Parts: sequence; C-alpha cells; structure tokens
Amino acid sequence: MVKIIRNWCEGIIVAIILSIIIEILVPDGNNKKYVKVVIGVYIIFVVINPILKLMNYDFNFDFFKYSAQEETYANINTDMKDVYIVGIEQELKKEIENLGYSVKTLKVNIDKAYENIESVEIKVEKKTDKNMIEPVVIGDNKIKENFEEVTNYIKENYNLNEEQIIINN
Repeated sequence: MVKIIRNWCEGIIVAIILSIIIEILVPDGNNKKYVKVVIGVYIIFVVINPILKLMNYDFNFDFFKYSAQEETYANINTDMKDVYIVGIEQELKKEIENLGYSVKTLKVNIDKAYENIESVEIKVEKKTDKNMIEPVVIGDNKIKENFEEVTNYIKENYNLNEEQIIINN
C-alpha cells in the first residue's frame, strides 16, 4: 500500500515539474491560457487516476470512437440511398408532366443493391384545358383512361416491362 501511495506522489511531482517546464517554454500570448488549461487537466488526471484504479473503474474510449463512426457511416449510406430514390422520382415526375399529365403520387421501388428499378407506381391524370367541357358522369360509370403514352415512355427510358409499371388515375 505504501508503494502505491509513493508511486502516486511521484507521478504527481513529475506532472507538476513537467507542467512548470512547459509553462516556461511557451511564450506569452493568447495561446498560453489554453496550454495552462491542458496542463491543469493533465494534473487532475494524474491525481485521480490511482483513485479510479482502486475502484476498479476503467475508461474504455475505443467503444465511443468506433460506434460513433459506424453510426455515422450507416446514416450517410442510408441518406445517400434515399437521395438516389428521391432523385429518380423527381426526374420521372418532371418527364411525365412534360408529356401533359398531372402526377398525383409516384413511388419508385428499387432492389436491395440499389442497382435496378423493380417497379414504378404512379397515380396520374390527363391535364385538361380549362376551356374544354368535361364529360358528365352518371352513377358509377367512370371512364377508364388508357395511359399508353406514359407506359411506353417509362418502358423505353427506364428499361421496365409493363408488369413493372402500375398506373392508376
């Protein structure tokens, strides 16, 4: 026990001597106060370290470093994939609107590797001219529109089959 206390005192004395030497070597200026703070933290660590060892308390800083990096990389990877999908959806929406259709909803489904588009689900309606008279619908007789122009455009530009394109109005 005496040896532990002796080593502790020697450590404190060495830390104080080192701090005095460092303070003498650092020139006066704005950075001197920051050096004093670092030296103070070092001395506090030297004083507290044996007490923590007696309590069998161990700081494991590696855990925080690696878990934070992995979480950051996972978030970046997920965010980039979401940006990729949103970009495809926005571009497809613009292209369909340029064909003369109004896009209500649009969802692009991509495979897990983010290499191929699996399917496209669109809810569209033909843009109508304000001067045109719309047909009157009586009862449940809704007119089913055929969106061949949109289907053909997606097939040609996105290399999809008709089964992969779901269009609703």
